[in-house]
Amino acid sequence: MRIPCRASLALGVAAGLGLLSSPAHADKGYYPNVGMDYSAVMQYDFSRSEGDGASAPRNTTDFYPDIQSSVYVRFSPNDQVRLSTEFNPVNPPGNGEKRTFGDLGLVVNELNYYKLTQHTQLQVGKLQVPFGRAMDAAPGLYTNDFVATYDLGGMLGATYAYRWFGQKMGMVQGGVNLYTADTTELSRPFLRGGARAQRSDGGPANTGRLDSYAVTVNWDSIPAVPFLELQAGYMRNRAGEAQPDTGAADDEVIAIVSARYIWAPASSADLDTTLRGRYLDIVPLVEYAHVQNENAVAGNDTRYLTTSLTVDYGRWVFGATRTDKRRPWAPGAGRHDYLNELSCGYRLSGQLTVALSVGSQAQGGQDSNLVGFALTYSGAH
Repeated sequence: MRIPCRASLALGVAAGLGLLSSPAHADKGYYPNVGMDYSAVMQYDFSRSEGDGASAPRNTTDFYPDIQSSVYVRFSPNDQVRLSTEFNPVNPPGNGEKRTFGDLGLVVNELNYYKLTQHTQLQVGKLQVPFGRAMDAAPGLYTNDFVATYDLGGMLGATYAYRWFGQKMGMVQGGVNLYTADTTELSRPFLRGGARAQRSDGGPANTGRLDSYAVTVNWDSIPAVPFLELQAGYMRNRAGEAQPDTGAADDEVIAIVSARYIWAPASSADLDTTLRGRYLDIVPLVEYAHVQNENAVAGNDTRYLTTSLTVDYGRWVFGATRTDKRRPWAPGAGRHDYLNELSCGYRLSGQLTVALSVGSQAQGGQDSNLVGFALTYSGAH
């Protein structure tokens, strides 16, 4: 079973914006040592829903904190154990609910050993499966939840990647990931009531065995087009127990391709322009994912197409994103879902950022207008 996302109302700026660079991990220069990255967000979400499933237009609001932290115990520059947690609402508010600081809990996203060498990287433990770019690279506050089908976090297993570099080929990195859903005590929310995930919950990768896997190939730093980034991947998540309300279970199979390009005018590529806050780049992204048996439900085949454009100028960042989702036809809901959003962020200082996103989406025949605002403080020790 996947750990529940906050679905359409989540604001997840640290990952969802995909526009603002994260701080470098602080390192004390002697070993062993302990370091920490963190971000503290105050978020407000507004959604107005209409259509099937809503007897009348309903306004839903949610005001809440989202506190993320990663603690690193470093044994050398290339060896560390890390613990990543997040304190925020565990579930989205109900349709029409007005919620303030509700349903808060602490979840463990990662607890693993990380090893990095010149050509390889290895993770073992509870981890995020590195697959797909849209959830992190597309601008906006909602895309990461809309494409959550192939955003697998909190898995138990191992990831291994090997990098090659050639003067003509550039950088090519192949990755192999082996994992299963976490049903240990680490899967439960802390600081609130809640049970850990169970094998009986079913869903993709929830078999209790390391029999789900993903392979990826990343290609970038290509001499002919040095700012082009390409990714292709294949994932197979073994089906857990069938659920009575969803029908027969079958393996979830996902194939993905994506391309991202960073274009910066020559006049913006010098240090003086950057220091004066006039740096400009334009970043288009396209990602396509073909999913068979989404959520490990037989016949629930879907397709996702995400296109986005990000513009960075000085302290400002602007973005536009559209994600289309094709799914099995349902009465009153058709077979076409989508998400549109426009976003804007401004870095008040090196650690303090404000972000705003407005959008519209259709899911299962229900249309919603979305507005989200966040104030984010981030840093490292």
